[in-house]
Amino acid sequence: MRLTQQQRQTQSLLLTQKMRQSLHLLQLPAPDLESYLEEEALSNPLLEVEPPALGQALSDVLEAENPREGQAAFLPIERREQLLWSGGASAPSSDFTGYASREESFTDSLISQLGQLSMLEPYIRSLSEYLVGCLSPAGYLDCPLEELSRELGCPLFDLEQALFVVQSLEPTGVGARSLSECLLLQLAQSRHFTELNIHLVRRGLPKLADGDYAALAEDFHASEDEVRAAADYIRTLNPIPSRGFPTGNYTHYVIPEATLHWEGDTLHIDMNTAAQPRVSLNTQTSALLEGSDSKEDQAYLRHKLQEARSLMDSLHDRQETLFRLISTVARLQNGFFARGEALQPMTMSQVADELQLNISTVSRAVKDKYIQYSGKVYPLRSLFSTPIPSRDGRGISADGARRQIQRCVEAEDPAHPLSDSAICTALAALGITLSRRTVAKYRSELGIPSAAERKKSGSRA
Repeated sequence: MRLTQQQRQTQSLLLTQKMRQSLHLLQLPAPDLESYLEEEALSNPLLEVEPPALGQALSDVLEAENPREGQAAFLPIERREQLLWSGGASAPSSDFTGYASREESFTDSLISQLGQLSMLEPYIRSLSEYLVGCLSPAGYLDCPLEELSRELGCPLFDLEQALFVVQSLEPTGVGARSLSECLLLQLAQSRHFTELNIHLVRRGLPKLADGDYAALAEDFHASEDEVRAAADYIRTLNPIPSRGFPTGNYTHYVIPEATLHWEGDTLHIDMNTAAQPRVSLNTQTSALLEGSDSKEDQAYLRHKLQEARSLMDSLHDRQETLFRLISTVARLQNGFFARGEALQPMTMSQVADELQLNISTVSRAVKDKYIQYSGKVYPLRSLFSTPIPSRDGRGISADGARRQIQRCVEAEDPAHPLSDSAICTALAALGITLSRRTVAKYRSELGIPSAAERKKSGSRA
């Protein structure tokens, strides 16, 4: 037997523990942050976690308003402001066990499934868990793998392997990078994985949405009956992988991360620190351990002290990142906040460039976060919008398109209301390109009845 020497390069570390923790804290919304910190305090005797001052206000809301199950309850800003100056950190804590219990979340389900893949090597598992954290609320991966590869400093091939693992989880379609890919993943798991269905999903979705079966039949050399049968099946597929998580049989409380308000010509951003638990070092426990002559106790102390300081640093980084993000969004959407104009097209990639962050970091920071402005609570993600083509080349946001549809309906002749197709034509004259299906969707979101219903009722909206 001849011995040979080979040089091989492998990667065993993806992210440091501190980096993982910072990313996880950044993704957590305010209501979940307290639970996480309390769990950390149970395993670290040097950590002291005081309940957020907002806890008593939440208890008052639960007792006074008793919202229906599954309905979001928004905490009024007046209640939080009173609390900031009247209760402080000494406000009594409350037991919310009955309200905190809930079924397994979408993310928890995916992480649990990854944990059951015993043959999956740790490196690919950690990459897969990272991708799960990058998924949008709908279950799509909207961060390009190339950018994630640069952020992590790992080969693109390894991320592609990890994505393959994520896409093998349930529900089928999770981890898709587009609607077409989501539907294809579901087709591949069924007996309907035919050439016609593949073509329809890859290249025929716009015409399929418009019901243009004749054009599809011509494009893919099939009969209209075959196209209709294929379309009927495709419509049974799930375009939103996260649908059904959670079931909604518990009350979901939204706590804004920040409040925006005007003082003169300046827009102020008040971070909602009352909603965040206070984390400090337990000096008494630290003193007891320091007085020990045991080397094991001393080593344990140093380790737990490092963990505690790392957690506190990560909490500070979370707050700073959210403040920078909200500040940038407010600046880019100045017309919306200053004059009530339509939202401008704004993508996560654009904001990531402004902040010099990776797009996945922005995606995590935006996820399940809310801001309060002018008496209303807005999901931070709702302020983002990909541009819809317009004549001036700059594009228009979905919010801007909805406002134009509203104006078209308000200006119509009540005796002859505009159909969705007529609204499409009117928008095209303004340089805005929308399909009839998209117009119908936006009209429905605005609460505007169809043309036939408006004519029958004599109402425009």
